[in-house]
Amino acid sequence: MKFINKYICITAAVFGLFTLHSCDDELELKIPYPNDITFNELELGRFTYKISDSPFTSGDSKSGIVTVNVSNTGGSTYSGFALSNKSQRSYPWNLSPDFAPAGGLTVAETQQSIDSTAFSVSTVTPNRTENYLVGHAAGDDAFFTLNEPAIVSHVLVANTSYNYLMASYGSVYSGTFDSDSQAYLIDGTAVRNIKNPNPSSTRYGRFLLPSPSGVNAVRLSGHEILEKRKAGEAAKTTALNNGSTDEEAEEAYETAYTDLSVGYIKLNIEGSLNGSTTGNVEFYLATRANVDLINPTYNFVLEDWTKVDLSSLGEVDKVLFKISSSYVDDFGNMIYSPTFCLDGIRLK
Repeated sequence: MKFINKYICITAAVFGLFTLHSCDDELELKIPYPNDITFNELELGRFTYKISDSPFTSGDSKSGIVTVNVSNTGGSTYSGFALSNKSQRSYPWNLSPDFAPAGGLTVAETQQSIDSTAFSVSTVTPNRTENYLVGHAAGDDAFFTLNEPAIVSHVLVANTSYNYLMASYGSVYSGTFDSDSQAYLIDGTAVRNIKNPNPSSTRYGRFLLPSPSGVNAVRLSGHEILEKRKAGEAAKTTALNNGSTDEEAEEAYETAYTDLSVGYIKLNIEGSLNGSTTGNVEFYLATRANVDLINPTYNFVLEDWTKVDLSSLGEVDKVLFKISSSYVDDFGNMIYSPTFCLDGIRLK
């Protein structure tokens, strides 16, 4: 923690006038000036990302030092944390049927287009925090350790552009929406790309962003509606099988539909000291109404950096991040990418 010493003294002058001058021994105000760990001292080319081959450190004697874990499995696949400063906030142009290059893309080029959003942070305006971490919370690899045990005052977290776009609009984005599938149609009308400042209609199109499993994901609100329909149909079928009238079965449908609260992407942040858990903090990267029981009115997809208070974890030497979602496949795997962005670690 850095401190600024302020010496201020007010002395009465003749005729009731006051002058302000500095003095060394009358009043001292110590104002804490925090140093956050921002990863900006790490070398990285502009608008790119890097997956290290081994864990790396950041910080200094004033801010504290952390060691960031990473397991590089080749290409753009990894678990733990990558370093990035990319700021792509729109759907990839190359994946649009209206802007794709002649002859199409190779598998590598397609992945590169996806990675342009997967390694970018979602921000309202172009990102200005320089370097940051992109966490891939696979297993227990997304963690950092502290060189000296300390209280983590807070961290900054955000969605990747990849998850923000899919949770807000889905894998496909166009001007035509199908209420049955809760998805936009790839052959629908052309629209302006998200956060594209160019107003020209020549830049309108249909846009595509495949999920990690290759399926076309629906937006989080669409996932909520589809799950509510499933719950309603199941309740209706049960009612009919139990001899209820059609009217009673419809009432059962409506009740089950209304009562189900679903739709979220959530970070679980766990602190530990000497191998023992000190506490957990839950933070929603996206949620539908009535899912967060503490804040039932919350209904959002996180669009920018947000401070998360971790002081309740107490003194720790390790902080582990995990991601869960209600939107999963038949094997329990998230449809969206289990990734998030991390920056601004402040230690007490």
